[in-house]
Amino acid sequence: MFLHPQTRRRLSHRRGGAYADSSVGGAAATGDGDVMMRFLPSYLAVEQMRAGADPSAACKTAISRIKKHYAGFFGAIICANTTGHYGAACNKVDGLDQFSFMISNSDTDTSKLLHVDCFDYYNAL
Repeated sequence: MFLHPQTRRRLSHRRGGAYADSSVGGAAATGDGDVMMRFLPSYLAVEQMRAGADPSAACKTAISRIKKHYAGFFGAIICANTTGHYGAACNKVDGLDQFSFMISNSDTDTSKLLHVDCFDYYNAL
């Protein structure tokens, strides 16, 4: 498979990953993949939910852990638990003040576009 050099560069830096456990919920992340793969934010968020955290708090914990070590890190995560609650978080860097995500209700066949304000780790402490 051939990829144009600029496409290859973009693909190598934009990945995050997902993790799910049918007894807890799931999470999916995007951003600076090389940094994210060191911290496994989706896995961490699901484990936070397993320990009782609500999805928003679990997402914020996952982003905070990375941001603590990489101040210029770009990334966002969405989380949902098995009871239907969801949340998202993103770290605030130049060009990213808000993260948009979609939720869908299969019972009513409706979708909603939502936004979460990104937070600055140092101001969140």
